Amino acid sequence: MNLDDLKYGNPPKVQIDKIKTDKAGVLKGAIKLGIVDNILSNHPFPSNSSNTTKLELEYLQRVTQNASKVEIEFCKVMENNHYEYFAKLGTTLGIDGLTKEIVDGWCDEVDPLTFYLKHKFNRPRPYQLAKELGIDLYPNILTDANSAAYPSGHTMDFLVILYNFGKLKPELGKELNKIYNKVKNIREISGVHYPSDRKVSEIIFKDIVKNNLI
Repeated sequence: MNLDDLKYGNPPKVQIDKIKTDKAGVLKGAIKLGIVDNILSNHPFPSNSSNTTKLELEYLQRVTQNASKVEIEFCKVMENNHYEYFAKLGTTLGIDGLTKEIVDGWCDEVDPLTFYLKHKFNRPRPYQLAKELGIDLYPNILTDANSAAYPSGHTMDFLVILYNFGKLKPELGKELNKIYNKVKNIREISGVHYPSDRKVSEIIFKDIVKNNLI
């Protein structure tokens, strides 16, 4: 099998429906402003057969195998309850009126853009490719992540949520940076994302903020 022919697979209907609806218009705006074309043309993921991807997989093998019990429990929280986690965190930071539904709604606005790019790239998840390469890589969580790897949807969620926290309470700037540094690698420790999935989400996020799409 040609490694570079390996794809994640078909997207679920719920994600296709979100792309079509694009109720906040973030995807439409990103297409109009050339953000989508820029990502597709200038920021492709490292090919499956590349040494970069092999090194990423070896890194994931290390961090998943060496994860502590505390880290694994946090992986589970970020997989199953990250909207609730951030709603409670925001409340402790002094942001009034936050709910899981509000936090979910912020992320929902950007989902169509993330899903559109995921479907275009159709990058296999790390454990799919690791199996083909004979690398022992097993996620630390049971996941229902039924989408391609690139870009990372959870990373985009983290960034969008913390951005909104900052809009509601600008004096939290330094604290929010510390929080992001705490959570940004969690999907890698979970074993479900390559580091490059996270990095491209950071690029996309900066572009949509710069262009006032959120």
